[in-house]
Amino acid sequence: MKWSSARVLVTGGAGFLGLHLVNRLCASGAEVTVFDNLSEGNPTRLREIRVNLVEGNVMNEETLAGVGEVDYIFHLASPSSVMLFNKNPQECFRETTEGWLNVLNFGKRISVKRIVFPSSGSLYGHTPLPHAETKEPRPTNLYAVSKLACENMIGALDDLPEVTVLRIFAGYGPGEDHKGFFASPVTLFLKKILNNEKPIIFGDGNQARDFVYIDDIIDAMIKSIESTFSGTVNVGSGVLHSFNEVVSILNQKLNKKIEPSYVPKPPNYLEQTLADVGRMKSVFDISPLNLEDGIDKYWSKLSSSAKL
Repeated sequence: MKWSSARVLVTGGAGFLGLHLVNRLCASGAEVTVFDNLSEGNPTRLREIRVNLVEGNVMNEETLAGVGEVDYIFHLASPSSVMLFNKNPQECFRETTEGWLNVLNFGKRISVKRIVFPSSGSLYGHTPLPHAETKEPRPTNLYAVSKLACENMIGALDDLPEVTVLRIFAGYGPGEDHKGFFASPVTLFLKKILNNEKPIIFGDGNQARDFVYIDDIIDAMIKSIESTFSGTVNVGSGVLHSFNEVVSILNQKLNKKIEPSYVPKPPNYLEQTLADVGRMKSVFDISPLNLEDGIDKYWSKLSSSAKL
């Protein structure tokens, strides 16, 4: 498709995923509108990009309607971590579910061609590994429950535009500096080791995640529009790495020998996530980076910018 003729709305475009996506869309020539309340994310970097910026909250239907006509919507405007939900569960749940409902109704009203919804691999919860799109989710926390509720809305509403759901696993990469304690484990561990401090790990460090590099996530988002596929696609690497392994890899890359500090796990802690990436490879033709190569790419960009 020709992005130069596309009008694109990115809600939450000032966030980690949003900024990477907006940069890619602008480089492709798309006309991009960012809708963001600027309460989180990095608005300074956003203002350096040539986009139409509408400041507002997706909970406000009237402000959202003021965006006008667009062809495609990427909906990224919602609380992005379990820890944010633990801090303010009621507000986060409402913003996630009601905001998504408002976006769906907005897209329906203006007849957009497609909406992309970044869900989460965490909604699989206690589902046996590997986590395939055909398996029934068994979420273990309110964040994952809210994402599943959003997915269920798609089947419960009539006459919606085409929707692609991306179940994104443990994303990481440059541009997380604004997230602080809510950043990915890779970034949190990297920052600690760079400062010669002990990375903090819940439990014994044997809990494991499917870590997926930011470029692969953005590739999946872009191809969600370029593809004719509508449905659910996992976005991961297809490989499991423990938190202890991540620390070991980072120490090796940085020529350090810093041991983690282990602390008790919070309740309902998710032990493992592992994406079945067969559909991602076949539908989007994406071969994801392994963790070692992703960290190399991450570190290369950090070394040139001096920013996490």
